[in-house]
Amino acid sequence: MTRLLLAIALMLPLLDWAWADDELSVVLPECTASLQRPTVEAHVLIVRSGCPLSLQSLSTLLDRGFQRFLSDHLMPFHGIYLGRLMEYPEWSEDLAKAAAKSATWNSKRGRPSTLNESNNQRVRLLLNGSAYPHHLQTLFANYQLRACVSDVEKVLVYKAKDIFPDKTTLPKGISAKARLPVDAQIWLKLQPLSTPCADQ
Repeated sequence: MTRLLLAIALMLPLLDWAWADDELSVVLPECTASLQRPTVEAHVLIVRSGCPLSLQSLSTLLDRGFQRFLSDHLMPFHGIYLGRLMEYPEWSEDLAKAAAKSATWNSKRGRPSTLNESNNQRVRLLLNGSAYPHHLQTLFANYQLRACVSDVEKVLVYKAKDIFPDKTTLPKGISAKARLPVDAQIWLKLQPLSTPCADQ
């Protein structure tokens, strides 16, 4: 039910004032982005941006948010909704590269190698593994936190030639016809740095 309410809030940007009890806007090199704590789920931070962000800019936004929302070492929120992965092109491409190199992903069929495993499950594991950004690891470690990808929905799979349209950027060893995950809705769960992500 709370997921439904959060989805409704995300679909009504003109009514943000009615849903967000706190908001921080940050001017980044790409555009102005914001962090919101919606009344319907105050323990979740929502990232909003009108443009794709670099991982460095995402880290800057989250760092500013932590400085704003954290007080006396208390954690008023436990999760972060990042939106769609393609809003962070570097991370999106890193996911595709990780899948191409992994025996757990069938690049010909565009799905996990294990038949009873869903795209959402496999992409979550890849994002928590080799595709996890160093920028974010460093940021969260500064606050003695680990942010695990806890939920993944609506995975999109593209051919490598569409992910890397410039042939010079197509990573060596990856077929242009390889079908790779490149996008999904992403949620992070915050936990102590000493606690590893599930399934790791």
